[in-house]
Amino acid sequence: MRPSARVSTCTARTAQLAAPIVLVILAALAVFPATLRAEAYMSVRTGLRCSQCHVNRTGGGGRTAFGSIYAQTRLAMRQGAFRPRSLGDAIAMSANFRVAASGTVSESTPRTAVEIAEANVQLELRLVPDVLAFYVDETMGPGGAAAREAFALVAGLPFAGYVKAGKFLLPYGLRLVDNSEFIRERTGFSYNTPDQGIELGLEPGPLSLFFALSNGTQGAGANKSEKQLTGSAALIYPRFRLGVSASRNDGPRGQRDVAGGFAAFNLGRFTVLSELDRVVDSFATQPDVEQLAAYVQGDFLATQGLNLKVTYGYLDPSQAVPENEKVRMRFGLESFPLPFLQMSAFYTLLEDIPQATTDLDRLSVELHVHF
Repeated sequence: MRPSARVSTCTARTAQLAAPIVLVILAALAVFPATLRAEAYMSVRTGLRCSQCHVNRTGGGGRTAFGSIYAQTRLAMRQGAFRPRSLGDAIAMSANFRVAASGTVSESTPRTAVEIAEANVQLELRLVPDVLAFYVDETMGPGGAAAREAFALVAGLPFAGYVKAGKFLLPYGLRLVDNSEFIRERTGFSYNTPDQGIELGLEPGPLSLFFALSNGTQGAGANKSEKQLTGSAALIYPRFRLGVSASRNDGPRGQRDVAGGFAAFNLGRFTVLSELDRVVDSFATQPDVEQLAAYVQGDFLATQGLNLKVTYGYLDPSQAVPENEKVRMRFGLESFPLPFLQMSAFYTLLEDIPQATTDLDRLSVELHVHF
């Protein structure tokens, strides 16, 4: 079958399955009356930098005092009294706990699953206020305890700059919570792949620049002489942002080059994020493998504490192989009924060319406790 005909069939099935889900979302809009004003879409929605709400300047993990206040006063449906979880001004703590239940629409093994998706505690020691800090993001489970991030941060440098050294998430692309998205899984930049190294950041005016030199071993020790270079640059304005990212990781078995761009904008209650990445794996004894991954996300603020989300992910795992594309779509709701509590429900639709028997459509619900 010609690629165009096969893709048309895939698109038709996608539209057919998506129609009833869209109707459910529209019905939800009718039930919940209209007013939420900052995950990546929250940053775009508010026009703020990641460093405004997170200790890690490139996003994710422990929250600043501002981020904690925002979560209680602007994110949740009901406001809570702000009580700083700190010992004086020297120590601050935060945490994330996620438990998810899911089930496939078709027969599979296993068909249903309940699992702890995240159990992390973050601790920040402000050794010299606004100048020197030590930060650790400890994974408590599942699978045992391990430090996801642990670094020293020196701030207050020229051009709103900082330097951090230790183990951290590398600065590439959009910081998505969903590690399964193609742009995070295939590029190798997700919450599952921190690395050890040093990072320099500069944030003068609307410009954000991040450069990292790391081992290139996804958090393992320096078991190779080659290093990984990762960089990201973005223009950030209240209503939109544009950015590019790139990385090169040399290793004993080959070289990986990743490059891409991302863009996002906010218009009233609507927020849109997008990213496009090209991944090239070069080997000495076999042909190069080129992958292309794309992502688009749309969020609609139905009312304070209720966000509607639709995502579209595209993957060509090898541009040398015809008709092997993959599509991943998600439709769902995110609710913040109380401070420190998030509840979500999603339908994940998977389309492969040719049709896969292992990737099955899935319904999922998640409970997220955060502070």
